[in-house]
Amino acid sequence: MKIISKGRRGFTLIEILIVMMIATSIVLVVSNLSGNISLLNGLVNQELQSKSDVSQTIQIITEEIQSASPSANGSYPVDTAGTSSFAFYDDINHNGTIDYVDYFIASSTIYKGVIEPTGTPASYPTSTETIADIIDNVTVPSSTPLFSYYDSSYTGTQPPIAQPVIVSDVRLVQMSFDVNPNTAGQSALPQYFSTLIDIRNVRSN
Repeated sequence: MKIISKGRRGFTLIEILIVMMIATSIVLVVSNLSGNISLLNGLVNQELQSKSDVSQTIQIITEEIQSASPSANGSYPVDTAGTSSFAFYDDINHNGTIDYVDYFIASSTIYKGVIEPTGTPASYPTSTETIADIIDNVTVPSSTPLFSYYDSSYTGTQPPIAQPVIVSDVRLVQMSFDVNPNTAGQSALPQYFSTLIDIRNVRSN
């Protein structure tokens, strides 16, 4: 009498369920990983774009402050040198007209105010000032104000001029602040910006 040994055929229901659970777990892990990578990419791109935009704006501010000039009525190139605002005169549109320019912070935004001269002798009526929002989501570090100033004796180690600042002493303007970019409710790490600007037209004063 032959005894036939029957080989195991197929999978049991329990084995199939276990395989399905493992496969489902793998799919969920891969999906979550893909989502996290996409979120990280978005934050990185957001930070890079924000940094590029702010850097371009700082470059414009730098060029304008560097070329500050006496006003249309002969006033000193620097008008106001405060910790949260800096006002000066410059032909920002390169049209031969010296404008009044004021950079200042209000709440968490840096603004730019511009007044064009009118009349003879020239005047700068505040009622005609145009104000533009130029940098958002700004915070100023507790250790330094938005604007600091240095005189002709500055060599890199001296402290800034104490407030109130005598505008005729100002030779260098330092601008320092943090920007916290936000997109779709996601917060990125704050980015620190600081630049030291030489006012060319007051070097020999």
